Amino acid sequence: MRGIPAPVYGQRSLHLCRGAERAVKPPLGCPISVPKVHVIIPTHNRQALVDECLARIFAQTAINTMTVTVVDDGSTDGTAGMLVEKFPAVRVLKGDGTLWWTGAVAKALDTLRPDFARGDFFLLVNDDTLLRADTVAALARVSEASGRAGVAPVAVDAASGRAISTGWAPGSGLILNDLDKLHAAMAEQNGLFEVKTLFGRCSLFPVEILDRAGNYDASAFPHYYGDADFCLRAGKEGFRFFVTDATEIEVVEEQAATGVHFTFRQGPQNFAAVLDNMTSIRSIENVPIAWRYMRRHFPGRAGANTASIAWRSLRQWRPVYNALGLKPLPQRGAPAHPQAAHSPPARTATPLRRLVRFVRKLLAPIFEVLFFLCYYIARATYRLVRWARRTAGALFGGARQP
Repeated sequence: MRGIPAPVYGQRSLHLCRGAERAVKPPLGCPISVPKVHVIIPTHNRQALVDECLARIFAQTAINTMTVTVVDDGSTDGTAGMLVEKFPAVRVLKGDGTLWWTGAVAKALDTLRPDFARGDFFLLVNDDTLLRADTVAALARVSEASGRAGVAPVAVDAASGRAISTGWAPGSGLILNDLDKLHAAMAEQNGLFEVKTLFGRCSLFPVEILDRAGNYDASAFPHYYGDADFCLRAGKEGFRFFVTDATEIEVVEEQAATGVHFTFRQGPQNFAAVLDNMTSIRSIENVPIAWRYMRRHFPGRAGANTASIAWRSLRQWRPVYNALGLKPLPQRGAPAHPQAAHSPPARTATPLRRLVRFVRKLLAPIFEVLFFLCYYIARATYRLVRWARRTAGALFGGARQP
């Protein structure tokens, strides 16, 4: 039987769309089947969030053409019992707490792949994401209309209404993180904005992408970079990716549970915290993993790009942070326009304070230039030593031979 019955929410179910029904034309005499959307939701100890996320999933107009799989990676907060009690139609895959995001997705795809049929899709949804009732149908429709491209919706922070990017392309950050600029760009491209990668918040892919790009690489990128790596590999095989304004989602993000880099950026840190941010699996600024990602996809700029990521951590080190006069980065979830009553009183700009601010503005680029100068000197030294060793080996190694 294709699809799963909706539980107690009572939402009337519809087929995905007429475009999806036309996507696959079976030979004459074969039964006609509507493509399925296989929803995959990784979770770990976020019972309340995954509960609300699943409620929205089962309220989809396309629920009769969907399967839902939750990868519970060793939750200890009652998630397992809640899933059995409230969502018996959900397929639950178990982890031991070491799968992380990419491993959870890879395990689900390995498990579900024998059930995939031609024309199907899989949809990755983070457990802190709230879909509109038409999201799945809209994404499938846009994918079909775009040549079965990967697609993701516009996303906003549930608390502040700010845009949250659902994809990446070179130079696109200012557009994808600004709703006005994003909608203006989409208006010129029939409601689409082409990107190079889609993030795991809510991204739909045709199942045939796995035949050419392979599965998500959990061994190389266990948590962060796994979604971007997958899309860049698929892009080399000819697949395209778009963010669409055909639907919109909300993100209820618990940043402390999402990545250590969020709280790390909120003030000066001791050196142990800096090292942890540069090496933790839960940090997007993990330097070894970033280096691996850059080497795979941007080999010509791998060193400089990784050094830039390392600098994001090093500038939070207390001596550097205080010298530069840095301020905590704004957190998602805070109101977009906080009331004046909650703002600290403005300090009088005395000549001395103006001078200090001016000096700190000068120090910031100087520190960064010095950091990258050290990086380039170290890289040149490494290459020189490697060349000298190869040359010496060729000269003296050859001289020893009779």
